[in-house]
Amino acid sequence: MKLKTLVLAMSFTLPGLVMAQTVDFKTSVETTLSQNPQRDITAAQIDQARAAFDQAKLSRMPQFTLSVTGSHSNNALNVFGMKLQQRQATFTDFGFAEAPGPGSSSTFDTKPRDLNKPGSHNDLNTRIEMLLPIYNGGKIAGYQQQATAMLHAAQQGDQAVQQMLTYFVYEAYEGVHGARSFIQVAEQALVAADAYVNTTKNLVRQGVVVRSELLSAQAHHAEMELMFEQAKNQELLALDGLRTLMGLNADAPLDVAERVSIDLPNLTLDQMIQLAIDANPKLIAMRHQTQASQAAVRVAKSDAMPSFNLMARSDWNDESIGFSAHSYTLAAVASWKISDFGLTDRAVDQANAFVREQQARVHAEEQKVRMGLLQAWREYQNALKKVESSQAAVDYASEAQSLIARRYETGVATMTEVLAGQTQLDKARAELVAAQLSVNMQKAQLLLATGRMQLNHI
Repeated sequence: MKLKTLVLAMSFTLPGLVMAQTVDFKTSVETTLSQNPQRDITAAQIDQARAAFDQAKLSRMPQFTLSVTGSHSNNALNVFGMKLQQRQATFTDFGFAEAPGPGSSSTFDTKPRDLNKPGSHNDLNTRIEMLLPIYNGGKIAGYQQQATAMLHAAQQGDQAVQQMLTYFVYEAYEGVHGARSFIQVAEQALVAADAYVNTTKNLVRQGVVVRSELLSAQAHHAEMELMFEQAKNQELLALDGLRTLMGLNADAPLDVAERVSIDLPNLTLDQMIQLAIDANPKLIAMRHQTQASQAAVRVAKSDAMPSFNLMARSDWNDESIGFSAHSYTLAAVASWKISDFGLTDRAVDQANAFVREQQARVHAEEQKVRMGLLQAWREYQNALKKVESSQAAVDYASEAQSLIARRYETGVATMTEVLAGQTQLDKARAELVAAQLSVNMQKAQLLLATGRMQLNHI
């Protein structure tokens, strides 16, 4: 207890001594989901989809436009129109001042200069216009359906990313524990190799065995040291992967807490497959994308339908800044495209083809998910049997090695027999660790396939 207190005190007083941060699985997942850049991507996609949804919903609202247009022209028609809009038109503008007297035969042949060559004129038009869409062939409704489907697809895509990241965290977290189990196996093998070297040295000195037996024992010891280093390297790699997922620096001290156990739902294989087809978030996202493409067909068809809109406009026209000459316009516009020589039909055909492509992609993904689940299920069942048989093999090999070791100490057995027995025992122990690791990873894959790779299901 005093030693532990001393170490803790030194960790705060000595900058070179840093205590490793020990995280449990829940903290590892929560940190990863809050900091991993993949979540930033899906969050941006959700924001894009939500903005498109709001945009489609607001398309039904009226649009207001304010514009100010300044004009300067000596075009006869424009100048007359400017004066008329400004309420400044007079009979002089029609040329009445230039007309001959009453009874003149040239009255109707006179070309009024003031009308034909009026000189330049200024106009400042201030306009407020409102456009209200009433019916556009279902285009706005189609856009709304499309945006809604894409929003749902983005949200399910985010769920798929969360579950995939959770799986990756579990893979790294479990990898650390698996590597430590291999380290224990390697340590046991190294201890046994040390004992064989020491025993053989004594037997050589006693003249019971020849020196070649010692060389074999020392070679075996070197192999076990290599296996031990490889196991420690696997632990470091798993911790590096966990640091990367959690967004930590490569040199950040990190350790993991207790091992996590996964419980599978009590379902038959057929029920698991159906659950994967129904609840896999990636599949759900793809189905929503298909719905969005179906809505795009409705949008394309709307170009062949009639449209009806209302317009209200208020104008002010003056030679300079002012609001003295006011006018308004109310209009109802109905239009229907008679023919575009198949342009709309081709757009509809293209949209329908994209729907078929999306449906085919969904079907292909369903087959992929089904096959992945079947493979994980088969490997899980095989791993369960492997654990059982490996445990029995460890028990048998351990007992057999004890007998061989006693025989070797009495000079009855050779070092070759000892090393063969020890190799068999080390192999059985390693296979047991690998089988236990495989059981856990296959469980995780089954949860991922069925859309249940979440903290509340682990």
